[in-house]
Amino acid sequence: MKKLLLTALAALTIGSAAMAQKIDNSKDRRFQAVGEARNPFQTKSLGKGGTMISDWYSIMDMMDQSNVGASLTPFVNFLVQDSLAKNVQDDGSIRYGAWQSVGQVLDPKDELINLTTWPQNQLSRFNSYKCDSIGFQYLYVRNVDSISDGMGGKAKVVDTLFVAYFAGAQIKKLSFTSSGDKLAIVDWDYTKRIPANYVSIQKILLDRGDNGIFDTTRCNNNNGGFENSWTTKFGQIAAPAGMEITANSNGSTTNNLVAMSYTFKSGVPTVLGNDTAVMIYELNPMTAPTNMRRTNYFGCYFQQNAGATGWSNQNFFNTSLFALKSTSYKDDGNANSWKGYVSGNAFTNDLFLESFFHLTVTGTIGAGINENDQVSISSIYPNPSRGLVKANFETKTNADVKIEVLNLVGQSVKTINFGKTAAGSYELPMDLSSLNPGVYMISITAGNSTTTQKLVIAE
Repeated sequence: MKKLLLTALAALTIGSAAMAQKIDNSKDRRFQAVGEARNPFQTKSLGKGGTMISDWYSIMDMMDQSNVGASLTPFVNFLVQDSLAKNVQDDGSIRYGAWQSVGQVLDPKDELINLTTWPQNQLSRFNSYKCDSIGFQYLYVRNVDSISDGMGGKAKVVDTLFVAYFAGAQIKKLSFTSSGDKLAIVDWDYTKRIPANYVSIQKILLDRGDNGIFDTTRCNNNNGGFENSWTTKFGQIAAPAGMEITANSNGSTTNNLVAMSYTFKSGVPTVLGNDTAVMIYELNPMTAPTNMRRTNYFGCYFQQNAGATGWSNQNFFNTSLFALKSTSYKDDGNANSWKGYVSGNAFTNDLFLESFFHLTVTGTIGAGINENDQVSISSIYPNPSRGLVKANFETKTNADVKIEVLNLVGQSVKTINFGKTAAGSYELPMDLSSLNPGVYMISITAGNSTTTQKLVIAE
């Protein structure tokens, strides 16, 4: 409920350092997206019952299962570059864009994954993984192909999209102290007005036509050619090396998130002398002045919480990123100011970027605490379970055996002392019906050896 008061002040902290004040973005210009691209990433999961996972993770699939899922409303918005570009509205008034860059942080441990079609794709703090591709829904409107070269000729216009990637310690984990909600941000370069401190940044050149990743998207023409509604498309990009998370065997890794962002720079100068270029023209196109100068623009597709109840997540860090004009031009040195990027769910209106991350688990899903070959789990069945579970395990030495059920923060919620056990194979029935639905780790210790495996308790 933290989003209901526009004037509410919340302290944002990294550790104990105050960082920020909530921002009301309800007045930011948003536009209708009448044509939504078909999601190409709705693939069947490759992770089954303890095997390796290699699959797409959809932010919106998660958000649809959240407490605001029924209230999400889709919109598009556009990225401005260093200077302002005009937006001529349908009543003739002039506005200017507000966003310079957008992005998304992914926390694949989020319990919301357990409520999607593929609950087995929820990872734990024991899992190592790599991000090998990202995707997002976008639109690119190309109004200008050439401009004057200043010598009586024409210069070809090439726009640039900067896609930045972040992993591990490059992503700062934050919390609203008043609510306990988890947020995350990445660094920003005020001089260049692009992201900073990244794994890698790709510079994708945008020309007329399809470059293999993005192509030109024109406004929808169902309304007589008026530039007031847009059709989106999907882009998919291979992630660079370094987008990997290596989990400690004892589950103590805290830098376990990945993120991406994108920033658009048009090849058309926004301001020439006293002439400011028009990015969007919503009036009747027949009324446009013949000498009106246009610029190209790139848009993002997101969903906004339109309900009365604010989104709340006190355990995980799936947060969208927005660099606004108000935060991206200058660091004022105030400890209570936003530093470039702000988190979309720290806004008065919760925002979620339509984005996708393809993750591949790079270690055994059950990789656990001080694991070696003296004890092994052959199966946890059924998994997912509604509470009645059989754990099948094997010991290679005579030892005292203890079975623990751990939650995702490592707390033991159930302990069974199996007793002195000879080397061999065993089956242990367990009644876990008293546990809340969610993801747990079954930890079996024989002497000094421990192995773990993930267990999903379904509703």
